[in-house]
Amino acid sequence: MKRSRSGTKTAGPKKMGNFRRHLSLYMMAGPGLLFFFVMSYIPILFLVVAFQDFRVGKGILGSDFVGLQNFIELMTDRMFPMVLRNTITLNLMKIVLTFPMPIILALCFNEFRPSPWKKVCQTVVYLPHFFSWVIVASMLSSLLNLNTGLVNMAIRAMGGTPVAFLTDKSIYKMLLTVTEIWKEAGWGSIIYIAALTAINPELYEAAAIDGAGKWKQVWHISLPGIRSTIMIMLILSFGSIVSGSFEQVFMTKNTAVYEVAEIIPTYVYTKGITNMDISYGATVGLFQSVIGFILVTTTNWLSQKLGGDGLW
Repeated sequence: MKRSRSGTKTAGPKKMGNFRRHLSLYMMAGPGLLFFFVMSYIPILFLVVAFQDFRVGKGILGSDFVGLQNFIELMTDRMFPMVLRNTITLNLMKIVLTFPMPIILALCFNEFRPSPWKKVCQTVVYLPHFFSWVIVASMLSSLLNLNTGLVNMAIRAMGGTPVAFLTDKSIYKMLLTVTEIWKEAGWGSIIYIAALTAINPELYEAAAIDGAGKWKQVWHISLPGIRSTIMIMLILSFGSIVSGSFEQVFMTKNTAVYEVAEIIPTYVYTKGITNMDISYGATVGLFQSVIGFILVTTTNWLSQKLGGDGLW
């Protein structure tokens, strides 16, 4: 370190040396950082639309400023409580039922010995992630259609009564949860498998010598070893509790299940794009982001207070 004339230490040359040494890493991270800057940070500047009576012809600079009028309209919208309730209910179901599945899969794969069979199993459970929700919705329609679906044809052939899977309000949310598990559980297990590989194998060997079976090894070694990863993923999951999978709901909902299917992302699309009420759509989106930020912050604080790990 060099000293300035005042006697204080300067770390300029050292920092530049570190930058040159890790230049290749910075270049690799560059495209990802640029993506988030363009897609996530620049749009923040346009949140002013939520406080305007935005008109496309006038633009942002020419549209009238209305203050909190859009937020007052949001709070008095008779549809919004239903939309908010559907969003929270659906995401809570997904957290309770979907969140543990990648962990269970990762623990199962961790017990498999390296073999071609293990690679085949991993490929099979990872593959659905690469199907778009358009394809998944088409598959659901083909399998669960009341009259022509393969599932109902099988039920009818066995003397049962066909079930309206796609139009029954009591079944729809569970159907979304099950398809979410099928599509994303395998892909989500990758991060937990990576965390499990960081656990010292000698811990398992010592536990086996002491007479611990597989269940005790999982409970006392594997789960504590990935606890920090589980907590971070759980905190992020709570951050999306007022969000949701737009593609999944948009491609599967219909008028029969509208009252339980409409969530905030699809409501923003309907109000902001279909009805061209861009200011109202931006208001709903801003409300969603603020609530998500509060939930992430609160969950992170609670995790740290209870002795767990947090994001920061």
